Amino acid sequence: MLVWAAGLGAAAQFGKIAVTLDAFRDIYAVSEVALGFLISCVGFVGLLFGVVGGILSPRLGIKRMFILGMFSAAILSALQSFSIPYSAMIILRVLEGASHLFIVIAGPILMARHSSSRTRPGIMTLWSSFFGLSYMLVALIAPWVIGHFGLQSLFIGHAFYMLVLGALLSQALPIAKTQTSFDLEHDNFDLPNLLKLHLKIYKSPWLSAAALGFVFYTGLYIALLTYIPEFVAPALRTGLSASLPFASIVTSLTFGVVLLRFVRPVNAVIIGYLLIGACAFPLLFVVGNDPLFVVFSIILLGSTGIVPGASFAALAELNLTDQDRAYATGAIAQLGNLGTSCGPPLLAAIISISGVYGTVGFVLLFCFFGVFVHVLLARQRSTHIAQRD
Repeated sequence: MLVWAAGLGAAAQFGKIAVTLDAFRDIYAVSEVALGFLISCVGFVGLLFGVVGGILSPRLGIKRMFILGMFSAAILSALQSFSIPYSAMIILRVLEGASHLFIVIAGPILMARHSSSRTRPGIMTLWSSFFGLSYMLVALIAPWVIGHFGLQSLFIGHAFYMLVLGALLSQALPIAKTQTSFDLEHDNFDLPNLLKLHLKIYKSPWLSAAALGFVFYTGLYIALLTYIPEFVAPALRTGLSASLPFASIVTSLTFGVVLLRFVRPVNAVIIGYLLIGACAFPLLFVVGNDPLFVVFSIILLGSTGIVPGASFAALAELNLTDQDRAYATGAIAQLGNLGTSCGPPLLAAIISISGVYGTVGFVLLFCFFGVFVHVLLARQRSTHIAQRD
């Protein structure tokens, strides 16, 4: 539970800026693109260096990497509470992206390490809920905090939260001996060696499976959260925006957990994508009828809740050692950020051309590729079972 709570704080590294963007418009006289970069530059670190983080984690030690991420996040958030120029804030946010990467790579490894094989699917599903739940909590808490104590207090509060959790976890987490299963020389962090390891990870149907399936989920999820509310009247958008992530979290922690008791994680991901595709179709027939559109939009986002938990459960099931899980988690961080970066602008372009029809087509296309990738990789694993690496 402490590790999961740390994940909530890591997600708040995005949320604390996203929900206060209006305040930063008054602070920094920059363009909307530059303002949006305050949010996205944290994710770009994961996009560029996700696998590098996975390489580093066994060398640093999973616990050490996690605690370093927590304490550095606390320091950086405290520094962001000062009145500083835009360029200095960007530097701090990029550094915060590195701390975020350390936490989200080490976190699921620790969750898997400290859970039994019976409870692991449910535990990994719990971990997968941290991003959506954190966004919802920050959106609820931040206005009250800012209204009573000012914008700086939100960053100080986040710093204190990360500092306290980091201190607790530094005492609570035992040190485990790192297991090595990947026979590849990577002592030198030069470009050829890094490219070689990237290739090795993405060629492995075990190490790459969770990430290659997850990228289509992140592209879908963030894009739908962003643009589905645009199809209803302005008066309904705030309530719908809050309901959509809540629906996915509820499904993930209820139906998603139950499903994983009976179905292997990879098969659960495939079921999740098929369900998302099926739930997208009704939008074609209810657009223009706002109450029905709200209901079916919530159902659609609820259906997305199966995929993230099953993806993290698949990561733990397919990769049996801390080192393999570190590499696989680095890949999921990298491709997850690729999805969140590419999904929203792609859907925005599609909506401008074909509205809700294009939106449903976008969902179906991403679901098709999510299923196709897992079917293809499962076939490769069955063919090359004796050649795991």
